[in-house]
Amino acid sequence: MSDISIQRTSLKTISKSDLESQYALLIHAYAETEREIWGENYVRVSLEEYKQDIEKEIVFTAKLADEVVGTILLAPMGERVFSFGLLAVDFSKKGYGIGRALIKKAEQTAIELGGLVMKIEILKPKNQHVQFKQQLAEWYERQGYEFTFSKSFIELKPAKVEKAKELKTEAVFDCYEKKLNSLSL
Repeated sequence: MSDISIQRTSLKTISKSDLESQYALLIHAYAETEREIWGENYVRVSLEEYKQDIEKEIVFTAKLADEVVGTILLAPMGERVFSFGLLAVDFSKKGYGIGRALIKKAEQTAIELGGLVMKIEILKPKNQHVQFKQQLAEWYERQGYEFTFSKSFIELKPAKVEKAKELKTEAVFDCYEKKLNSLSL
């Protein structure tokens, strides 16, 4: 959709109300989509942590008619490898192409920074089918991401043992990657 604008987020230029809207959208999205994993009222990241992410990483804000409707964080993972996370889109704007536009912006930026590969993870319950997680995996595959492997939370994030203790159910990360090619964007 051509009315979507995506800009890099900076604490120096984002208004207080836009930051609050973007953070609220992010928290709501993860509370809804990760309930089976973390329980009710899950807070994916504190406001202070999110502000730190904005300052040290590459965070983008999507707007539609001057309203904050999405966000994504692009993070370097190593030489020429990037990942994105904290992808959140206003649920009432489903089907507008906001998520695709945010991913495309993250991919383009990774390419500009010399990236060759984008990796992503979907955390899901190990022994429970969650329709949204299945739909998300299929959506990422339509965006060109290929499943590479599954690992338990602790196997993939050994430094986050304390965080893993908060899991309400055993969970695994399904990992995907996409080779970035500037000609395909």
